Amino acid sequence: MESRPPIKSSSRSGYIRTLDGWRTIAVFGVIWYHGAVTSIRPLQSLQEFGEEGVYLFFAISGILICSRLLEEQRAHGSISLKGFYIRRLCRIQPAAIVYLLFLVVLAALGVLHIGRGALISSLLSYRNLYPTVGANILADDRFTFHFWSLAVEEHFYLFLPALMVVARRKLVAVLGLVTALSLVWPPIVHRVRFLQSPELGWRTDVAVQSLLVPAFLAVLLTIPSFRRRLTQISSRGFLIFLLIGLLLVTQIFLKSYFTVQICCFGFPMMLISTVLHPENWFGRFLETKVLTTLGRMSYSLYLWQQIFISNADSLSVAGPLGYLREWPWNLVSLMFCATGSYFLIEKPFIRLGHRLAPPATSGRKDLHEQLASTRSA
Repeated sequence: MESRPPIKSSSRSGYIRTLDGWRTIAVFGVIWYHGAVTSIRPLQSLQEFGEEGVYLFFAISGILICSRLLEEQRAHGSISLKGFYIRRLCRIQPAAIVYLLFLVVLAALGVLHIGRGALISSLLSYRNLYPTVGANILADDRFTFHFWSLAVEEHFYLFLPALMVVARRKLVAVLGLVTALSLVWPPIVHRVRFLQSPELGWRTDVAVQSLLVPAFLAVLLTIPSFRRRLTQISSRGFLIFLLIGLLLVTQIFLKSYFTVQICCFGFPMMLISTVLHPENWFGRFLETKVLTTLGRMSYSLYLWQQIFISNADSLSVAGPLGYLREWPWNLVSLMFCATGSYFLIEKPFIRLGHRLAPPATSGRKDLHEQLASTRSA
């Protein structure tokens, strides 16, 4: 275990409670998108907008990861890449491996027909680069489709901390340049044929802007003048209503044109608004017990919703599992598996990661005792 300087008791915990509420909104947007389709046109548009829940997750990750790395840099004077990667590995991989093993067992029993390539690419975090169409793709490979977003996040986790270490003294300029390049790159790719591929929308080089923009905003928040100005602008919740209104207009009336661009900037601005003002009505709503509890479970909910909620007709699910994909048993099955995944897999391994590589801040209260006992040992 690395020897790190002790953290003063006055240090912030690093836990941003409102983000757990946003996680709940994000994961249930995805679940609604994958659920039964309504015949009412405006509701169809809103249901299709649920797909953007993935990009809300990206915004949360961009802000949170960058903020915690900056907190570590302030507390210790440096960022431990080894410690960061150990904690990320313990946070992400165990629950994902259990889900993939469940698919392997179902395939061995003849319940599913899933390709080896889909499983391996999901395990090794390149599912966003693995083909999703073609003669060798099985229908049940879609049970791993959602690993594309996990792959993008893993690539971001490899890139951002290393960049922050290298560009420490010029972080605003360097990260700003990288973010700007990530914004101009997708339009170029869409116009140059040899840069395109069937997985274009999933590719890290195209999707990473939704992580870099919030990360850059998190860095800008360390500048007192910028933070003070943004705090004033977002004080009455007007910013949230404006952005939600723009998103609804683009989704319902403009057939999703500009939705990606608005989400790229709008989602992190909404998140930051509630982080800066957790005392307002929306911040208090996000911090309610139900939303924060479900938000902590959002990763497991995201993993398991793919097999119980997806309504695609081409899936070859047979036997008892087919019954468990019907309402209301699909929701019951999802909550059962996600709850077990969180309490039996996620939480113990998060604590293991904190024990192997203590973070700069203690985090949530239920993790603080574990971390405190580690430091006192």
